Amino acid sequence: MFSEPYQYPIERHAAAAFAEAAAGRPGRTVDVGCGLGHVAADLAGRGLDVIGVDPSPGMLAHARRLHPALHLVDGDASLAALPDGPIAAILARFSLIHVEPGEVRSTVRAWSALVDAGTPVLVAFQAADEPGPPLAFDHAVAPAWRWHPDEFARVLAEAGFEEAWRIVVRDKDYRFPMAQLLAVRD
Repeated sequence: MFSEPYQYPIERHAAAAFAEAAAGRPGRTVDVGCGLGHVAADLAGRGLDVIGVDPSPGMLAHARRLHPALHLVDGDASLAALPDGPIAAILARFSLIHVEPGEVRSTVRAWSALVDAGTPVLVAFQAADEPGPPLAFDHAVAPAWRWHPDEFARVLAEAGFEEAWRIVVRDKDYRFPMAQLLAVRD
């Protein structure tokens, strides 16, 4: 398991830029697929009111042990399990890769219905090199798909999120490009 919230410096920079975009917005920042809670804890340390959501009771148990002050919820990426209240921002780092591509579209539409104009969303994922539909890949934990950044941006746009920026990085020690894509609700 990961002992640090970020494996690469660019991930830390993207999270910092996301936190800056979320700062001052009313409501909670949601970490979708929070896993061990390291990133949620980092965002809380940056002054955000964070709620972590994960479908794995085992991961949530680890997160609760590691970060007892975090508000954590057993739920999936649809965010249906969230308590009522405004959402300031949504972060989904390497979690939507485990959602069937057709369900990603409905998930992002569900997010759109939950948030106000100006809400930032940061999605991080293993990227595909060539444009086209998402590509299944072998992942140690669960079935997973790589998306071309243009295709993911299109899915977000169809749900009412306008791309603000993206970062695509290739690291010699990682088998796929990594994308960080920030979009804002229209």
